[in-house]
Amino acid sequence: MPADVTSRIANALSLSGVSPTEQLLVAFSGGRDSVSLVEALLRGGFNALTLTHLDHSLRPESAAETVWVKNFALERSLDCVTGRIPVAELAASLGKGFEETARDARYEFFAKVALERSISKIVLAHHADDQIETLIFRLLRGAGMGGLSAMAPQSERHSDGFSFTLLRPMLAIWRTEIDAFIAKLGVSFLEDPSNAKHDFTRNRIRHVLIPEMENVMRRPVREALWRTAEVLRAETEFLTTTEHALSPLPEALKVSDLKALPLALRRRRVARWLKRQGVPDISYHLVEAVGQLALRVNPAKVNLPKGAHARRKAGLIFYERPPLADPPDTRSSS
Repeated sequence: MPADVTSRIANALSLSGVSPTEQLLVAFSGGRDSVSLVEALLRGGFNALTLTHLDHSLRPESAAETVWVKNFALERSLDCVTGRIPVAELAASLGKGFEETARDARYEFFAKVALERSISKIVLAHHADDQIETLIFRLLRGAGMGGLSAMAPQSERHSDGFSFTLLRPMLAIWRTEIDAFIAKLGVSFLEDPSNAKHDFTRNRIRHVLIPEMENVMRRPVREALWRTAEVLRAETEFLTTTEHALSPLPEALKVSDLKALPLALRRRRVARWLKRQGVPDISYHLVEAVGQLALRVNPAKVNLPKGAHARRKAGLIFYERPPLADPPDTRSSS
């Protein structure tokens, strides 16, 4: 089993064009998943690793866990960068949930370390069970095909002008295989007690929803869900490639061009155009409304977030920026 997990992770990285000699940043919580990832990487000849660990300050023991992480790296002669962000305070100030705030904070921290260390590739320990939980989470939030394809083995991310690659070589490895791998090696790891609680959405999906789905279907559903994510990811890649192969995305969309496209490509074209204009919160309904400008005479204008508009005129769909606010009147009243 250890050799199998090690070779599968090495092969997945090889398919992403990563060689064992490359400098890699590893997102490391100290849990069984990230410990398994590091142990497999080392056994696979990937020795140029820098571990990065962010303390979310959500539990009293988190400071001691940071010390454990540093010792884990020291024992293996690995570089280690740690940080601390009070997620609860940050979430309250931003008006966001803990899960979303913690995720965003992690990626910002990874990007900061990657830039400081000039390491452009970050390896994450997401596995097959994480993949199907992501699929279910996004399905229930109404995601489209792109969202339902869940996580990709390789994806690009940008932060403050710096581009880096996220690598997930464990997406085809199940949690039961990770448990067996850890047990066989006999290595220690940190056990996060919050993983067993139902306070967070992902935990409820893992501990309540998936078991109930299997109870209803009277058979395992995990592999079927994983295959669905794989199929959707391949089809999403095909549609993305096809849409990008069209003529360069113009500043104003040509109505006749949009009308000639199949619905799926029209939606993707409109969504990418809105994103290029800097439109936030691009929803299904917003994409549909703008797409309808190419198919119907009325209305000829769609309201966009923050006071902007999409308007059809003379066979083109334009982006209209919101009017500038009048400057404050600084004249004296005397």
